[in-house]
Amino acid sequence: MGKIILIQHCQSEHHINNMSGGWTDTPLTEFGRKQAKTLGRKLKELVDSKDDYVLYSSDLLRALQTAEIVGRELGLDVIKDKSLREINTGVAAGKTKDWARENRNPRTRNGFDLDYQEFQDGESWREFYSRVCSCMDRIYESEKTKNLMIVTHGGTLGYILAWWMKFEPEMIVNAYFSSSVGGVTILSQNSFQQNVVNKFNDTSHFDLLN
Repeated sequence: MGKIILIQHCQSEHHINNMSGGWTDTPLTEFGRKQAKTLGRKLKELVDSKDDYVLYSSDLLRALQTAEIVGRELGLDVIKDKSLREINTGVAAGKTKDWARENRNPRTRNGFDLDYQEFQDGESWREFYSRVCSCMDRIYESEKTKNLMIVTHGGTLGYILAWWMKFEPEMIVNAYFSSSVGGVTILSQNSFQQNVVNKFNDTSHFDLLN
């Protein structure tokens, strides 16, 4: 396996209109599209044209639209994968942040609880991590001779990183990898076959973006 480039989707409507995230399916804003175009041009400089990349994306609009814009810059088709979605927020999908705050399930423990299901019909954090790990195991095995580019969501990206570092579920209780819209993370293996994080949440391509 070569490199894995992880990309958090660019600015989405839910970032500016008080909608909840998770499985709420909102498109990119106009500024988000501009971010994605800038991101695509940066990746075109970063990626060697001789490298064989496969582009995967969550099927939610904000990730898929980011991937499609990046893909056009790089000449790559997008493979949609539902398992790359953000955590399933169940009944909160499509609702406002205010509604979500008022209707989340009560907590039964202090601190981070792997088995806490925030919303009815949604996922617990353990279930979310298990889904992400299973998805990445499947993609990694099927594309093991190629480089991967994956456009996804903040929570999912953090859990892909935890998967790469071979975290057991209990280890994510005390660790969180916080990324930003349009951030780029690069993973690879060294000569000792150790899993390496070469770059995390690089957003320098947006420095001159107005």
